[in-house]
Amino acid sequence: MLSAACKDSIRAMIYVAKLYKEGWKDRFISIHKIAKDLGMSFYFLSKNFQKLVKAGLLESHRGPQGGIKLIKRPSEIKLIDIVAVIDGIDFFNRCILGFEECSDQNPCTIHHLWADKREEIYNMFSSTTLEDAIKNIEKFKNVKV
Repeated sequence: MLSAACKDSIRAMIYVAKLYKEGWKDRFISIHKIAKDLGMSFYFLSKNFQKLVKAGLLESHRGPQGGIKLIKRPSEIKLIDIVAVIDGIDFFNRCILGFEECSDQNPCTIHHLWADKREEIYNMFSSTTLEDAIKNIEKFKNVKV
């Protein structure tokens, strides 16, 4: 469903949001540190962060004290915002089997099963903020970021 780049971006944004909540809201966080702590490629993470900066979700700064930081509070960034930037939201409008023509009037074999789930997943991403994700980390101590 989601690309590896999108999943990594969501994880990284949750990580940054957690640091924001821990008092780092005015400090830039090194992308090297984020990549190392999350076991991700620095190159690909940097590339995805560039997209999130252009979209207005992050601010970046170069130099020894550089890195990235959230522009908005974690409660103002929804997971769908990240998905839209990295993967786009066309996924929620396409046929799960890849047919060009698939609708209620001209359905594929699993259209009716997928349509309800697709809407449910879209609503979950649209209603879940980075703040909500952080609360799950606090609530369930063994949650992975």
